[in-house]
Order: sequence, then structure tokens, then C-alpha cells
Amino acid sequence: MINISVSSRSLAAARSVDPNVSPAAVRAAVEVAVAELLRQLGRQTNGAVPPTPRR
Repeated sequence: MINISVSSRSLAAARSVDPNVSPAAVRAAVEVAVAELLRQLGRQTNGAVPPTPRR
């Protein structure tokens, strides 16, 4: 399992795009991006698709 925390720098960058974004929304977006990356890497290496992370 991967532990994801949102740094103040990441939140500031997200808020430069959308001033009302919450830390939870940024974290969820990162989780989706990491899951997609892992899925793509799994297909490239052995054809297996890793399970979707639980929330």
C-alpha cells in the first residue's frame, strides 16, 4: 500500500489553478494518477493489471 500525503507546496500549486480545491480532492487526484500509472506499468511488464487501491 502507498501512503499519500499532500504537502503545502502541492496544495498551493493546486490552488493556483482552483482556489477552492480541498486537500482531500488533491489527494484523490494523486491516488487516481498513481493507480493509473501502476496499471499501465503492469501491462507493460507482464500483462497483469494490479488491483485498484481501496479508499
